[in-house]
Amino acid sequence: MNIRPITASIALALATAFAMPCQGADKVTGVEFTPTPAPAGATEMAAAYTRSSAIVSYASGARKVFPLSYHTLFRSGERIGSGEAGLVVDVQGKAIATSVADDKGGQAKGPFHAYAPDGNSLIRVSEGKLEKLFLVTHYEYHTDAPLVSGKGAMELYAQLPASMSLATIDQKRGMLKATQLANIDMSGIGGLWIPCAASLTPWNTHLGGEEYEPNARQFEHEPLESMNLYLGTPGKMASEGGANPYRYGHLVEVSVAANGKASVAKRYAMGRLAAELAEVMPDQRTAYMGDDGRDTMMFMFVADKARDLTAGTLYAAKWEQRSADNGGSASLKWLRLGHAAESEIKALVDRGIKFSEIFETATAAEVAAKPEQFKDFKAVFVYEGQSGKRAPGSGAKQEVTWLKLKPGMETAAAFLESRRYGALLGATSEFTKMEGVTHNFADRKLYIAMSYIEAGMLDGQNGDRPQDHIKLKGDARDLVCGGIYQAHLSGAQKDHAGEVIRSEWVATTMDALLLGARKPFGQLYGAFDKCDTDRVANPDNIKYSPEMRTLFIGEDSGNHLNNFLWALNLDSGLLTRLLSAPAGGEHTGLQVVSDLNGHSYIMGNIQHPGAANDLKQYPESIKVDLRKQIDQRGSIGYLGGLPGFATKPR
Repeated sequence: MNIRPITASIALALATAFAMPCQGADKVTGVEFTPTPAPAGATEMAAAYTRSSAIVSYASGARKVFPLSYHTLFRSGERIGSGEAGLVVDVQGKAIATSVADDKGGQAKGPFHAYAPDGNSLIRVSEGKLEKLFLVTHYEYHTDAPLVSGKGAMELYAQLPASMSLATIDQKRGMLKATQLANIDMSGIGGLWIPCAASLTPWNTHLGGEEYEPNARQFEHEPLESMNLYLGTPGKMASEGGANPYRYGHLVEVSVAANGKASVAKRYAMGRLAAELAEVMPDQRTAYMGDDGRDTMMFMFVADKARDLTAGTLYAAKWEQRSADNGGSASLKWLRLGHAAESEIKALVDRGIKFSEIFETATAAEVAAKPEQFKDFKAVFVYEGQSGKRAPGSGAKQEVTWLKLKPGMETAAAFLESRRYGALLGATSEFTKMEGVTHNFADRKLYIAMSYIEAGMLDGQNGDRPQDHIKLKGDARDLVCGGIYQAHLSGAQKDHAGEVIRSEWVATTMDALLLGARKPFGQLYGAFDKCDTDRVANPDNIKYSPEMRTLFIGEDSGNHLNNFLWALNLDSGLLTRLLSAPAGGEHTGLQVVSDLNGHSYIMGNIQHPGAANDLKQYPESIKVDLRKQIDQRGSIGYLGGLPGFATKPR
């Protein structure tokens, strides 16, 4: 595919497009977008804005222009009805007053309203002839808050439990409005841990991931205080009745009834990983999961029954490289990790299973000193999970670990230590920042965002890693800008042991569809950007619209000062900037809602705008002066102005 930025030809189309009324029966034949320019000056750098329009072509030959606009439904901390957006609460539903203590003994002062809204699901629920609208939104984390002492502020990533809200939505003349808001009760699942992106399942439920699972090896010996804060068990380890790390790092499914009551379940049979989200295929059984972090894996889950994620088989991919150039290409082989029902895995967690019950461990020095004693151990190098003291997915303390599975622990390892067990079996564990996942029904394609392509994915950069499956060539300054991969989906596939995979939607190949690149010499705008301002940098959230034949891409980039939302037309190859976020903000919560009473929407949030941690690399003019102009509350909203499109199979 020839991927190219939008050109003057589209501007000409906009100028000549005639905005005549189109009859409902007039079939849409194409949708293209006009570009939003990069920010020019501090005013645009400090706010969310779009200048784009959609040009819709019809079978009759008519074309119509639809100007787009970004609308904020509510912001973190805003009260709507009886609820407050992003409010961080304990198991009793009470606002948490202080954070856990940091390394210096400091505590942040609440109440806390998380500034990082992420996964969205706009859910339509029918009650008789009436259709009700609800928006499920989960909040990944809070950025920072003043210390109790009044002297300075404390960064709060992984220092608080997370929350999820349910908003009642009204639609009038194409505009959406939140009329009621409430926290969803997480007490039945022991609280919520760092939720990231989400998808709407074919059976109309919200499916979100708990990202950067707590490192169970570490938290066997120290308390998981952020979740103890939720449970009211400060200072206690799991063995003493405190938070159990194995209860977190799972997919979370939320269903909403017509009366607005939400039901929540953790899907223990889908594995435990740094789950960005899970994307369910058209068979309503097969799901793919992005495993965020560095030195992670690609996972596939095949449920036993359609529309039921409570039991199934978990697989991990092996990259068998065919080409190292242009982002690389490979055949994918699938290693079967195991089969389980979530009741089995939940029972292990409920009884308090520990990491040391699953694996024996050894250091490289111990193996070198006594090779015969450790001959049955295998070296692995994987992202080990979040400690609560390090940046998410950083792998700052990652190192080669020697593991040996204890007898009878195959199922526990597969579903509670999915990445470590996959590495023992030989799955590829070199993916870096594998984030959003979405699919294209008609073309049988899966799209995967690889936010940063670096480290173990690069040829000659494998370091101490005991295996080297991915060996990409190219300039590291280009590859670090990330890209989108595509995988072909087909049936009649077998796993590594020759057993049939019971799915017609198995990913068999993987190659780069779209890549970022370093900042070109002489590009006069985006002065603080390290990657090309006119190309995608570090894609994260992605969603595909079959009606528009368009892949929507939201950035989470440390290489663009202002992150952008992009539209990639799969037929023309046009890549178009649609929306600019305030400096430091990330585009999250993507969902394409087609033909809701004659209107379509691109749901989208802006996470942690102006956050100190995201702007600290920039000069004073940005991290101090510009930051003062930014509303640092997270924004829950949507891109509106689109007409309704007849829904196609997803």
